Amino acid sequence: MILLTLAASVVFAVLSQPEDQRPGAARGSAPRRPAATPIRATQKPALSATVQRAEPEAESRQRGCYPHRQAWVNGKMNIRGRPSASAPILGTTPPGEGYAVVASHQGDVYCWLNIDLGWIAVTQFVSPDKAQARASGSSARSSTGTASPVPAQPAINAAVQGALNRLKALVVAREHRCSPYDRDDYSYPQSVEPQIVNRMGGRIYGPYTGALFSSTKETDIEHIVAASEAHDSGLCGAGARTRKAFARDLLNLTLASPSVNRHQKSGKDFAEWRPALNKCWFADRVIKVKTKYKLTIDSGEKAALQRTLASCPSVEMR
Repeated sequence: MILLTLAASVVFAVLSQPEDQRPGAARGSAPRRPAATPIRATQKPALSATVQRAEPEAESRQRGCYPHRQAWVNGKMNIRGRPSASAPILGTTPPGEGYAVVASHQGDVYCWLNIDLGWIAVTQFVSPDKAQARASGSSARSSTGTASPVPAQPAINAAVQGALNRLKALVVAREHRCSPYDRDDYSYPQSVEPQIVNRMGGRIYGPYTGALFSSTKETDIEHIVAASEAHDSGLCGAGARTRKAFARDLLNLTLASPSVNRHQKSGKDFAEWRPALNKCWFADRVIKVKTKYKLTIDSGEKAALQRTLASCPSVEMR
């Protein structure tokens, strides 16, 4: 009986030992059911610290990927509502146009330029220089973000800068017809025609196309800022004397062929129509007239004027 009790005690002692300490267990062998390793409390804060360190680098890439004040575009490029290839397309750029660069933004792939009309991506078709834009191997900053040396910026002509300053001061508003438009409210005497010719050095000249006419019978007296457009930009609330002064003001009068005056230009503003020749002179005159008569300008017209003036060497008539 005593022997049976001792044997039972030995068996109980062996079975109650941990498995890796029982007789016959391999020294240092892994347990059959290892416990899961707990996630260290320091792992999550370490990840947050990494993200926080990366943010300033990302922000530094946003500070401007295109260091030029203007961009020439040699090709049709999509104008988008925001700096993203998935953003809605607002329009396209015509080839050979210069644009004032309002801001730049480095995206995931492209450098994007805000040209006031919207955003365009910098590709081989975009250059700070018109001649470079025409070359297939343009050295402008490309979508890879590699920069070329920044060329010296040419000085802006004083008259062009004056036009840009006046443009900036104009009130931006949609056209609005606050009273009925009557063409008779904007009449002028025929005597203004020889005065226009005298201001052009005696030439019967159409500055929109560069045409020389043999007689004023071949031309129309043309309002640079159309009377109907001026009416909808503020003169609808003006008195008869102001409307009459506007209609016969030589600052706003020139000559044009009937086809240009009546069918091509008609009542369009600068965003809707620009002449084939003397765009810079025309832009300057539009701004001067709108400034003189305190007319408003809509956002599309302002953007078109800024874009044109950005590439103007002067505002002289040719």
